[in-house]
Amino acid sequence: MVGNHLFVWFLCTFSLIVNINSNEYHNVQSRTWDEAIAMAKSFVAQLTLEEKCNMTAGVKGACVGNVLPISRLNFTGLCFQDAPSGVGDSVQRSTAFPPGIQIAASWDRDLFFKRAVAIGKEFYGKGVHFALGPMMNIDRNARHGRNWEGFGADPYLSGENAFYYVQGVQDQGVVATAKHYICNEQETHRSFGTPSNKIQPDTTSYAAYSANLDDKTIHEMYLWPFASSVLAGVGSVMCSYNQVNNTPACQNSKTLSELLKKELEFAGNVMSDWGATKTGVESVLGGLDIDMPGSDGLMGAALVRAVETGTIPEARINDMITRVLAPYYLLRQDQGYPTLDLDRDAMGDNHKINHQLSMAGIILLKNTNNVLPFNVTTDNSFFVYGEAAGQSKHGFGEGGWLQLGGAIYQGGGSGYVEPTYAVDPLTSLLLKSRESHLQLQYITDQFDYNVINASLNAHSFNNAKCLVFISSFSSEGFDRLDLHAADNGDQLVEMVASRCTNTIVIVNSVSQLNLESWIDHPNIVGVIWSGLPGSEYGPAIVDVLFGDYNPGGKLVFTLAKHESDYGTDISPTHNSNYVESVFLDYRHFDKYNIIPRYYFGYGLSYTTFSFSQLDISKAGDDKHTASSQYRQRRTRSYTNVGISRLDEPVYEVTFTITNIGKRQGSEVPQLYLGFPTEAEEPPKILRGFERVYLNKGESKQISLVLTQKDISYWNVVNQKWTVARGTYTVWISTSANNADMKLQSSFNV
Repeated sequence: MVGNHLFVWFLCTFSLIVNINSNEYHNVQSRTWDEAIAMAKSFVAQLTLEEKCNMTAGVKGACVGNVLPISRLNFTGLCFQDAPSGVGDSVQRSTAFPPGIQIAASWDRDLFFKRAVAIGKEFYGKGVHFALGPMMNIDRNARHGRNWEGFGADPYLSGENAFYYVQGVQDQGVVATAKHYICNEQETHRSFGTPSNKIQPDTTSYAAYSANLDDKTIHEMYLWPFASSVLAGVGSVMCSYNQVNNTPACQNSKTLSELLKKELEFAGNVMSDWGATKTGVESVLGGLDIDMPGSDGLMGAALVRAVETGTIPEARINDMITRVLAPYYLLRQDQGYPTLDLDRDAMGDNHKINHQLSMAGIILLKNTNNVLPFNVTTDNSFFVYGEAAGQSKHGFGEGGWLQLGGAIYQGGGSGYVEPTYAVDPLTSLLLKSRESHLQLQYITDQFDYNVINASLNAHSFNNAKCLVFISSFSSEGFDRLDLHAADNGDQLVEMVASRCTNTIVIVNSVSQLNLESWIDHPNIVGVIWSGLPGSEYGPAIVDVLFGDYNPGGKLVFTLAKHESDYGTDISPTHNSNYVESVFLDYRHFDKYNIIPRYYFGYGLSYTTFSFSQLDISKAGDDKHTASSQYRQRRTRSYTNVGISRLDEPVYEVTFTITNIGKRQGSEVPQLYLGFPTEAEEPPKILRGFERVYLNKGESKQISLVLTQKDISYWNVVNQKWTVARGTYTVWISTSANNADMKLQSSFNV
């Protein structure tokens, strides 16, 4: 469906999704933290010392992590299960949702929340108590193997994603787990003992790498999304494998006790990543509450003697178990929670929201002479190239390892969800061909150069559109060796583009990729960053290619011309020094006047927009103001009241956006803030955004809220968030490129 039917289709689809996620899912009536803590303390008071200590370590069970049941108190135990983008660990009948990097690229808070609702509903339906997500480590290093699980390179954008993930999941009665705390931005040397870099194995024994950074950097960059999770009311935080300033993250009293539990007033529990606990007593005293999976013998029963000898106060053990159980009571898991059955079908009709999520994160990077979208009446001959267009050689197993080929729906490791189904682009293109009588030929063996060269001489080739699918995969456990497409994908693109004057490249990548060998080729007229669209990849990309959906996704990282331009990389040593401080990604490019290939926040549309009437005013208290609506949208009974003052609106930035193009579409106005000199901040920092959907000719007034924290910097002397005195500059833009700034104003403090 195209043309005048497009907007009607969009409204119907959107209305359906709203209905699915507002009327048909379990929405728990949660308690407050004070109520939950009181109930947890009452339970703890009934336990023996041995029972309490046993609950500080996981036990074997049906789930990837399990807490011991106490049958005499009718407590059936707790189940912990991966993953951030669906119920993982090889569980059957689970929806493989687009991962964090894809949903972040939608820049749509409503979709952030609705994805989390759908994920939470499946965890709840299977009887899982703790979902091990969201993952919110910052995309500091482009080659990091786990970037695909997180939300990109900006702490504010990551924080908003984390916030709505927590509330979407916990509204379903499932405890969310913020991970990996903290500064876990590479896989190389992440563990004690044998290194985890599978690409370059080493048999030496060593400590996990140390992320070394200062107070300002940790607060303004790496703690920010975790603080957003705590503000949202997250019930659990998972500490990471690495060290922070030369102390293991899971026994680091500075990060666990001082920053997380005292400064952020986090009332839930800290669990270890699986195998990340390296000491017992030191970890307990440092702030760790539960050791997972518990098979190392460091905590659990081993703590009884430590309490009896006075090495660990029993009050600390009581606190640990109170923190483990408080989220259980907070979300009323003590009342009629589903029995555990990991393979129970709880998917419902989540493929519908999954399709919307997949499309929303797809980014249009290049569209010369409006070659896209295709018109089936004039564009009726297609050649498709690349293994990334079709299914892998061995189904969906092993998380889509490179050697299996095929379209990539997610990255690998513990974050991988085994799809119940996944539809590849080629299958959807063939169905489109049947429907619209398109001539379609394809070659998925991209190493068969003889066949590829022969196709370039085919009868219908001169008038054809050539779709070249390339990919890049990564996984937990190792970092990428480079930023190039898999299996000589760049060579495939160059080979096809040398003869096909209408080449469109579809980039199916986990995170940053180097496009420089072919991006400026005159025959490459279109580039779509499909990212990692989850199991609805095929239908989603076809809807974008043929205009049934107008792409509106935006990059959540910068795409550099040279890998060295990023200014950071995987450390080959046991020290990763965050010397760039807060000047990461677009902030780094601004500081050093480096021109990238594509800027953070960049993405095209099939239509165009104009901006006007920028106004900045103090936040209001009237129930119809943007500030009041902001408060209502984010408030839950389990919201962290202690730090909510920093989330209080102080300014409203209002402007008008108009769709001046010829079709329905969306734009993402982005608010960048320039601070007074006192704050010692980058030239501009993202501090607001909204994805706006408009019919052609339609205008809408948008109000973005700036909170107390948004206009503050971390004062290392006074150890608090501080508002600098002076002039703040506000830009409304469509990317981090200064050339894309549409409106500018300022306010004084």
